[in-house]
Amino acid sequence: MELTRRDFFKGSIIVALGAAGAGMLSSCAASSAGAQAGGSPAASDAGQASKTVTLHRGYGAAHGDKCFTSAVVATADDGTILAVSMDDYQFTAADSAGITGVPNSDAGFASGYASGKMLMSKAANNEAYSASMKEKAQSTTPWLTSMHAIEAYCVGKKASELTKTSLDAVSGATLVDAPNYLKLVSQVAESGDHVAIGTYTGDGSDLKMGRIDAAAHGDKAFTEAVTLVQGDVLVASNIDEFQFISAATNGLVPVPNSDAAFAGGYAEGMALMSKSVNSKIYSAMMKEKAQATTPWLDSITSIESFLAGQKIGDVKVSGPDAVSGATLVDAAGYVQAAVSAAKAA
Repeated sequence: MELTRRDFFKGSIIVALGAAGAGMLSSCAASSAGAQAGGSPAASDAGQASKTVTLHRGYGAAHGDKCFTSAVVATADDGTILAVSMDDYQFTAADSAGITGVPNSDAGFASGYASGKMLMSKAANNEAYSASMKEKAQSTTPWLTSMHAIEAYCVGKKASELTKTSLDAVSGATLVDAPNYLKLVSQVAESGDHVAIGTYTGDGSDLKMGRIDAAAHGDKAFTEAVTLVQGDVLVASNIDEFQFISAATNGLVPVPNSDAAFAGGYAEGMALMSKSVNSKIYSAMMKEKAQATTPWLDSITSIESFLAGQKIGDVKVSGPDAVSGATLVDAAGYVQAAVSAAKAA
């Protein structure tokens, strides 16, 4: 039976932290107000017991049917939201001026595109996408500014507080679908399907979230890494990867809006999948093609567990055997993606 991420981390977080856990606690001694560069909580927090934080991952159709939204939500033990990171992925014309496609859009991944199409991250193309919004809908607030306002609004609240929020309640956000993004955050915060766990100290007000897209594994997929940091410590990272696959694959759960306008960007007969959501399917493919015996999600979970609690500058890996429990040949690539996300926080 394949473990969920939550089950895995509950049984392994103490082992995963090991000596790094002690280093994390001692490194969190500086005040956020009067700290040295890279320090985290106040000196008085050094003796505090560490607290658990859970990074929940999920996907939805928060903005129409031409894109899908990725959300990672960090929650405390009592369900209070500590941090949020979201992005939208949308197809655009491959020759769009100023637009950069997701990693591997100029390589094997592009074989899943319809002719003349390319998948983009709105966060990575904020300036160009915001200009398009201004031209088409007279929007004056950059897309990423609105998204950061929505993410900030969620912090300190419980999931149940976000389901009936009006657009006007979110100061600084002008997106008409702001309530839909909040509903997605609420749903993801309460989901235990795809989670990573770490520990932090203090009240969590100094926690920051970074995200990046990377080419961690070959050229037929792109990786999305979201990492929560406290000072110079990588608290927890949640990693997923997207790849095109035959739409006729038995049991496939494609990304949201694959049955709507978003699918107009697919090459005939193809669909985009999350490997975390479709770990059983993808793991069976790995077993057939490369005799892999460890489920994809188990390997990713081992990588996330390895990272939790380490100082960002101390993370060093090379080769496929660097992370215990992970058998992926590109384990080091996933680790580097998570570290890059930490540095982007």
